[in-house]
Amino acid sequence: MAYSEDDIAQAAAGPLEELGLLVEEVKMHAAGVHRRLTVTVDLAGDTTEAVSSDLIEQATRAISDVIDPLPLFNDKPYELEVSSPGALRPLTEPRHFRRNVGRTIEVRPVGGRKTAGVLTAVTGLGIVLEPGSGREPVEFSFDGIEKAQVVLKFR
Repeated sequence: MAYSEDDIAQAAAGPLEELGLLVEEVKMHAAGVHRRLTVTVDLAGDTTEAVSSDLIEQATRAISDVIDPLPLFNDKPYELEVSSPGALRPLTEPRHFRRNVGRTIEVRPVGGRKTAGVLTAVTGLGIVLEPGSGREPVEFSFDGIEKAQVVLKFR
């Protein structure tokens, strides 16, 4: 049986939930003799904390325990890589936005131009962005956001 990325995400979901984590993304990649399974995990809930390296280590063990018995990549050796989302990950879920209240983000609405500003609120339907320079706050519905991400500030 061939296992899909969704199958792996479902298999890993239970053990990760026990650690307070959830599966963000699963990617299977095979090129020649090199095979890699990449699982991106994130903290469940609305915490602003980052996933610790200790938690990544625990998640790696938990995922490995679940998937090792599966005949992935036709039973050929592969590398398991478990990581957390990076700072530049797209904001796609309401919880991503809730975690970033108070930070500067950039939003590209569907069919519109990019707007950058401080994320001041997240509602059940969308977000409120304060563009600054005396401009009025802008509201975006989740459905109306094509792309959004945190703007990194270097000092």
